[in-house]
Amino acid sequence: MLHREKRRALSALAATVAAPTALVFAAGAGADPGVITEQAGPAPEGIAAPVAHVPAPRFLPPGDAPEAGLQVKTILAARAVSEAFPEITTMVGVRPDAKPWHPTGRAVDIMIPNPGSAEGLALGDAIRDFALANAERFDLQDVIWQGIYHTPAGPRGSGYGHYDHVHITTHGGGFPSGGEEYPAP
Repeated sequence: MLHREKRRALSALAATVAAPTALVFAAGAGADPGVITEQAGPAPEGIAAPVAHVPAPRFLPPGDAPEAGLQVKTILAARAVSEAFPEITTMVGVRPDAKPWHPTGRAVDIMIPNPGSAEGLALGDAIRDFALANAERFDLQDVIWQGIYHTPAGPRGSGYGHYDHVHITTHGGGFPSGGEEYPAP
């Protein structure tokens, strides 16, 4: 009789471990990882039901770029760079220019501290690589750094300077309406 009660207790314990584990695996199998739609079933009598912790989606706060006049994908790129590279403290967005990208809010310049140093060059390279790795998410048109014009399809020749900052151009995505949230990766 005592043996049967131990087996029942062990069975109940296994269920409390298996239920949250099943939810984790179910969420990873194509379900939205931020939403749990069904509990695995009631916990055995005398055992507390497992509590699944589902993190709330995280949104990027405003970063170092002034956002007035920027389009939504440019804001997303600027905020993501600010989040990923805290050593960046200065970005330039909308400004007069002969080319349309800055005046239309589709470009941001990320100023590199000590751009001629080994650390500055490595930081610029890392930001360029980050932007290219997120090309689809940012709706990236190009990145210009160290005189090279980079597109999601690869380098495309001269980039007209850009030795002290990384220039990122997006396809824009339209102007914000005021209720946008920019999800963190």
